[in-house]
Formats: sequence, C-alpha cells, structure tokens
Amino acid sequence: MAVDTPKTLRGQVIYSIFPRNFSEAGTFAAIEPELDRIKALGTDIIWLMPIHPIGEVNRKGSLGSPYAIQDYREVNPEYGTKADFVHLTEAIHARGMKVIIDVVYNHTSPDSWLIQHHPEWFYRKPNGDFGNKTGDWTDVKDLDYSLSHDLWEYQIETLQMWAEFVDGFRCDVASSRAAKFLVRSPSRCRQSTT
Repeated sequence: MAVDTPKTLRGQVIYSIFPRNFSEAGTFAAIEPELDRIKALGTDIIWLMPIHPIGEVNRKGSLGSPYAIQDYREVNPEYGTKADFVHLTEAIHARGMKVIIDVVYNHTSPDSWLIQHHPEWFYRKPNGDFGNKTGDWTDVKDLDYSLSHDLWEYQIETLQMWAEFVDGFRCDVASSRAAKFLVRSPSRCRQSTT
C-alpha cells in the first residue's frame, strides 16, 4: 500500500483472477458471467493478474509467463480486445466492486515494444548485452530507472492511461526500485482515476 492509502482498505476482500486460467475460454468476456458469484463471496476488489501481451522470445513453456510483458499499453489478444477489457471493468464497477491490475515495471520481455523503441532504458550486463539481475528469469530483461527520467514519465503516462478504467494497481516485486517510484508519485498516477 502507498503511504497515504486509507487504513480501511486493509479489511477489504481481494479476489485474484488470472484470465488465462480462470475459465476454459481464458478471456475477459468469460469472467463476466461469474461476477455475481464472486461478489456474493464478499469480494470488494478484483485483482486481474497481468493483462498485457506476453513476449515470444525466450518464452517459458508454450504459453509463456504473463510477467514477461511485451507491451504495457495493450491487452493480451488471447484475452480479447481493449474494448472487452473496458466492458469487464464496467461490469465489475456496476456490481459495486473495484478492479486493480498488475503493474510489472521491473522488466519486459526481450521482444518488448520498449526494448525495440527505447533500448537505452534497459540494464546492460558488463559485456553490453541486455540482462536481468535474477538469473533464472530468462524470459525478461530488466529496466534501469537510473538511466533516464523519460522512462519514469513513460510509465506514469501508462498508469494514467489504465487509471481511466481501473481503481488501482498491484506492484509486482514491490520492494524493487521500479515499484518505489509509484509510491513517490501517487498524485500524478491518480489524476486520471475515475
């Protein structure tokens, strides 16, 4: 939780959904028929695990890890369209629940939009190759927030974009530097929330 998060949130019930595994269809649309049942459990907040496209390069297994994100500003086409995602968030809100999404800002897939367009934002090993600081995470390359303030701005703009539809974010590996920047800029991230 951010420093200024109301303590009343501590007593709320969060229901986590991994869209790919939640239903046989594995789509945003397939979640909607279950929302009344989920609400009846006493759920206050639905947490959607990463919703973004998964990288192809160095993919772990045939499906890949949802934490090897290819593009922060798109949805995984296997789950549906961005319109399908927005419809799901509206259905969640219509039932009086909130929705949060995973923010995976420490790394991207090796074939991410960012690595193709902003390679200068990534951590490099001593030999100059892209790398990561967790050896067995072979399907990701680390971002390096100390290299450019532009990366921070890009990520804040991305949060503002998603804040048009969601109520908050779950920060993956929250102890890392990438997650800490969210805590330092909560008002900027919230200016677009509904």
